[in-house]
Amino acid sequence: MKIETVSILGSKIARMSIDEVLEWIRVMVEQGKPRHIVTANAEIVYMAYKEKGLRSLLDKADLITADGAGIVLAAGLQGKPVPERVTGVDLTERIFSLAEEKGWSVYFLGASKEVLEKAVLNVLSKHAMLRVAGYHHGYYSQQETSQVVSNISKIKPDILFVALGFPKQEAFIQENMKAMQVPLSIGVGGTFDILAGTAKRAPVLMQRLGLEWLYRLYRQPSRYKRMLVLPRFILAVLFNRLIHKKSAT
Repeated sequence: MKIETVSILGSKIARMSIDEVLEWIRVMVEQGKPRHIVTANAEIVYMAYKEKGLRSLLDKADLITADGAGIVLAAGLQGKPVPERVTGVDLTERIFSLAEEKGWSVYFLGASKEVLEKAVLNVLSKHAMLRVAGYHHGYYSQQETSQVVSNISKIKPDILFVALGFPKQEAFIQENMKAMQVPLSIGVGGTFDILAGTAKRAPVLMQRLGLEWLYRLYRQPSRYKRMLVLPRFILAVLFNRLIHKKSAT
């Protein structure tokens, strides 16, 4: 499938709606070849812009979605708007429904044991026909990684949700894609906390207005340092756009 993208600080963000992403997922899972989705917000793209090692994680991904108001704004500034935000939480919920319909199995990796178990139980209460192939918490040692990978490989899920945070989750997926042979792996950050009910999303209106970041800051004031990335990200986008305009003239 051809994917239209917009380059934001060198990262290629898919200009796709959530429905289009789900159709891409359907095709990829049916093909069976290992694929990797990154749901990227401004913080992730800016980190990749500043660190080459992190940039390679995004470059190797098969699809990068626009997770965050900053990415949507940046795409508009580039003159190549994206249809909508495609967040990790929203995409995960929609994948559950699609997996139920198609009979696909899923595996959960990440979060604490308590949070993970709550998340799985809550998901099954909403998606009773979902095939949960297995799950494992994210607090395993480096020495235990090979065992985690081996278990996933033996179980052979169709979709793997990895909630270890960026860049750990992306590095885990890319380092072990060949060994695991999972048709679709996706890094979902703090999604398991939301599924478990231990973290709350912003009200729907704030989500639609692109103010989910403001709600998170209100709930967790200690995040203010991370929020400072957003103005830096936008300034970097504007600066790069100016440079490219000058070089084109």
